[in-house]
Amino acid sequence: MKVLMIGVDKSTGGGMWSVARNYLGNAEFCRAAQLKYIPTSITGAVPSRLFFTAKAFLNIISALIAGKYDIVHVHMAEKGSVFRKGIVILLAILFRCMVLLHMHGATFEDWYSSSPRAVQTVVRRIVNKADRVVILGEYWKPFISSLLYSPDKLSVVYNAVRTPDANPYNPDARCFLFLGVAGKRKGIYDLLDAVSMADKYLAEDVRLWICGPDECHIEREIEKRSLLHRVEYKGWMSPEHMPECFRNIAINVLPSYNEGLPMTILETMAWGIPNISTAVAAIPEAVNNENGILTVPGDVSGLCRAMIALSSDRNLRLKKSSLAYETIKDRFSLNTHFAHILELYKELESIR
Repeated sequence: MKVLMIGVDKSTGGGMWSVARNYLGNAEFCRAAQLKYIPTSITGAVPSRLFFTAKAFLNIISALIAGKYDIVHVHMAEKGSVFRKGIVILLAILFRCMVLLHMHGATFEDWYSSSPRAVQTVVRRIVNKADRVVILGEYWKPFISSLLYSPDKLSVVYNAVRTPDANPYNPDARCFLFLGVAGKRKGIYDLLDAVSMADKYLAEDVRLWICGPDECHIEREIEKRSLLHRVEYKGWMSPEHMPECFRNIAINVLPSYNEGLPMTILETMAWGIPNISTAVAAIPEAVNNENGILTVPGDVSGLCRAMIALSSDRNLRLKKSSLAYETIKDRFSLNTHFAHILELYKELESIR
């Protein structure tokens, strides 16, 4: 079995790269799949991105000619990603490879539904050329099934994370964490407004750390709400710094309007950190009101109440921490994920 995996560059720093990094970081998985990884997109100026993509296509063609791959595993989101990966899928078929399409796009359904009919037709054709389609949660089954001529090629494979041997949660931590792109889709404005409402009810030493790329001039938004004493923007956080950060985190907050199954939720839960998030997409398949708190997107008052309640009750945090850690250990471990993907590879190899 030889697998060529296509995804994004590490400079993107998002959930899709986090998934790819898990594969690349596991020597046993890489050996079993004889894995080669080629990214097709980076962040940066448009000319740089176009040059990178063009070079990636040449690398893919060279790899397919020289490597005699059995399977091409394609990670795809929405918008431009669909058309870039559509070309990759056509190349894979040209070289008689089986195609596993791994769908990540948090806004894929909204983007598809708002696209012209001609674009929808092209998207359906691209998706249906895959031999197996992987989605991140049960939530997407009805929609993705409606795009497929053969819905039986659809599989649910949850994102997964490394799980410590024991729950490392620090019950005396005093910080909230927002880990992700600081922008409207992730609910950053709602979070800042909730902190502003909660400010006088929170203990003096409680802080909110915002870690991730800035899409909204976040420091200006913090200052505008007079929250410099409570909120700190720390920029993008590398994986190497996550353990140090997580030791100081009491609660992770992600009040998103649209998501896939966020890696940041799984990564923090693996550290026993309770999550306050929204009941959108596949988030409720990981977070519930037993191991965290679910709110409604845009409900700033509800978010404020949840933050006050959880930050002020150490015993409640400990209870939710234990359940959050066990949820990841039981259902979202890397070993389970790798085994599922390798089984799909074997199925595809057997029918090649």
